[in-house]
Order: sequence, then C-alpha cells, then structure tokens
Amino acid sequence: MNTTVFAAIGIGSLLTLGLPHRRPVDATASATADTTLASKLAGTWSVTRYDSSSKVGKKFTISWAKDTAGTLNGTVKMPRGPSYATKVVWSSDTAFIAESAPHKSADLNEEVVTRMVSHFKGDSLTGTFEQRPMAYQGRSESGRFVAARQG
Repeated sequence: MNTTVFAAIGIGSLLTLGLPHRRPVDATASATADTTLASKLAGTWSVTRYDSSSKVGKKFTISWAKDTAGTLNGTVKMPRGPSYATKVVWSSDTAFIAESAPHKSADLNEEVVTRMVSHFKGDSLTGTFEQRPMAYQGRSESGRFVAARQG
C-alpha cells in the first residue's frame, strides 16, 4: 500500500514540476566531433586482433580517411586476403563503432560483416570485434584487438 502511495506522489510531482526538457542536438557540435574524430583517426593503423578462441594475434592494417560527404571510411587489408571497406557508423569523443561491407572471412570461409567497437587509449586504440555471417546457418567469431598508428 505504501509503495503505491509513494509512486502516486512521485508521478504527481513529475507532472506538477514538469519533465526535464532535452536540448535539441547542435549540428555544429556534431560537425566538430566528426572533425575531431577524423583528426584522431585519419591515417594507417597497425592492428593485432585476438579471436576469443585463440591467444595468438593476427595482424592487419586499416587505413582511414574522411570522404567529401564527411563520412570516415576505412580500408582493411589482411595479409592473406583481399581488402574490404569499412565505415564509422557512430562516434563520441572517446570511442567509435565501425561496420564493414560484406566480405569473405579467411578464418570462417564465408561471407561476413565485421563490427568493431573501438576506444581511444592515448595514441592507440583498443576494442572488440564480431564477424557475423551473411547466411542464416553461418558461424560467427568475436574477440578483441589493439591498434597503433603507423609511421
């Protein structure tokens, strides 16, 4: 009974005082964040990934650049396999999420899309990845990675 009374008082207080208002998103702030991310990320990165089932790292590179539309696009180059495209789909001051175009995974031997969640740690990146199959019955793979800027 007391819980119901306290809940009613709380809801009544919110209605009387009004709910907090959210400020509209500032387009200038978003553009600044994108520019800041581009300045932090542009260039070539040496990456070592560790699959969840292995302690042995696999090396590859990602080259990032900002296109004319303002999107950060990357090219992933695996030592034994073709390159594939990736792009930033979300970012903040300290992290970003990138998703790849469909590509053939040498490890899984099937078409996958790779999603990376990256965090800036000083001048390096750390994060996690997941390769999801394009086919319903396919296998997925996940793990972690570390990256350092080349040159």
